Amino acid sequence: MEAAHSVGTYIPHFCYHKKLSIAANCRMCLVEVEKAPKPLPACATPVTDGMKVHTHSDMAKKAQHGVMEFLLINHPLDCPICDQGGECQLQDLAVGYGNSTSRYQEEKRSVVGKDMGPLVSAEEMSRCIHCTRCVRFTEEIGGFREIGMANRGEFSEIMPYLGKTVNSEISGNVIDLCPVGALTSKPFRYSTRAWELSRRKSVSPHDGLGSNLIVQVKNNQVMRVLPLENESINECWLADRDRFSYEGLNSTERLTRPMIKYDNQWHEADWETALKYVVKGLNGVSAEHGKDAIGVLASPHSTTEELYRHRNWRVALV
Repeated sequence: MEAAHSVGTYIPHFCYHKKLSIAANCRMCLVEVEKAPKPLPACATPVTDGMKVHTHSDMAKKAQHGVMEFLLINHPLDCPICDQGGECQLQDLAVGYGNSTSRYQEEKRSVVGKDMGPLVSAEEMSRCIHCTRCVRFTEEIGGFREIGMANRGEFSEIMPYLGKTVNSEISGNVIDLCPVGALTSKPFRYSTRAWELSRRKSVSPHDGLGSNLIVQVKNNQVMRVLPLENESINECWLADRDRFSYEGLNSTERLTRPMIKYDNQWHEADWETALKYVVKGLNGVSAEHGKDAIGVLASPHSTTEELYRHRNWRVALV
């Protein structure tokens, strides 16, 4: 797989991911290798000297079309209501490797949705093709065994550990990894379509790492935040606090006007009144206790310029 990619040859795949271990369970990447009696999975086949590989031969194409037919047998085909629509790997590959009609006439398998917490939706697990990307991510990258595959054969299901939810600080990455829309974003769910969003490159506001990210906007409102790949900083991952914190931008609980507290109650005020109130209070403290009695709580969300402007103040970082 990696050798083919290095020379610009595309091989269809689902379970393979450059940052995760090899699973070789989707079989979509079957290719023909000379002298091999049957097609081999490209992701799990090591390169050897003198090897001749055919990625678009009749044998390879027949194998890939056959795998796609099997993958679509139990898929609910609910693209019109799926949040992954428009950016779905299965949808894209079905166009190139799927048939226009299905020979399968029996009932489709149905899988009950799972509860994976407040951020990741697993309501439509019937879409799952068992690529195990999410399982490998939580263990290998997240460092916790929070998701696993239970049972075998047609009874296989991806689920969180019994009685638990996914609590990793980088759990949202399983949404990006899922190639079929079985795992989607709960805050983003049913809000808009991918092609309706405009995209802006940005940098993480919530950590000192400077993770690169993409802010997706519709009607001047931030609808979703995704990682922007940068191998030297955040690779292709993003922390949950950066992925989901955009919800605070338009929250009904967000303060949009200055507020002054008197008579034990908070009251809205205009900026001029609020600033005069602050100046009066600071001057009073300075006159009574001296200027050294004044300190500032600096937020990590503040810009470097804001913090530099108050460099002469006694600052306590929180």
